[in-house]
Amino acid sequence: MRTATEDAAGRALFLKRWLRRPLAMGAFLPSGPFLGEAIARATLAGMNGHTGHVIELGAGTGEVTKALLAAGIPADRLALVERDRELVAFLRRHFAGLKIIEGDASRLPQLLAANAIDGIAAIVSGLPLLSLPGEAVHGIVHGAFEALPEGAPMVQFTYGPTPPVPKSLRQSLNLVAVNSRRVWRNVPPAVVWTFTREPRK
Repeated sequence: MRTATEDAAGRALFLKRWLRRPLAMGAFLPSGPFLGEAIARATLAGMNGHTGHVIELGAGTGEVTKALLAAGIPADRLALVERDRELVAFLRRHFAGLKIIEGDASRLPQLLAANAIDGIAAIVSGLPLLSLPGEAVHGIVHGAFEALPEGAPMVQFTYGPTPPVPKSLRQSLNLVAVNSRRVWRNVPPAVVWTFTREPRK
């Protein structure tokens, strides 16, 4: 468990990275504990019997990671993907027992293969899809559902009022989207979405 000093260091680092690349970070503060708990609940509910790894995309300073571990996801089944080198170094210092992969989430299938990870139960994304270029969103979502077995969830939170995966992309992949109630106690308030892929009829 991280100390209050370590949590403060994480918030300071997150703000520093946001000031440098606001669109890539999505918010000026990392996810709070209430949002983390909502994400963990949605992840466990969506797994629905699927076994294997839980992959967290855009792990940042590990606030959602803490919630996933607290919810009972074993450390050896949790893998973090983060592109920012400074955030990767922070994660490796504070989550020494986890598999932490430095890389771009839009190349997820290649990253998983390179790290010998197969059997995916769920993907959790903290990436700011609404502020990323369309090409990047397309690569991230397609890569996620290439890695996921049928019926396994991609759990994504957003601060905006609309689904973070565009309608055209949901239709092309035959995705079903279910949202939670807004988590008002997070700063800023957020909604957790669960996306699953239905078989073609």
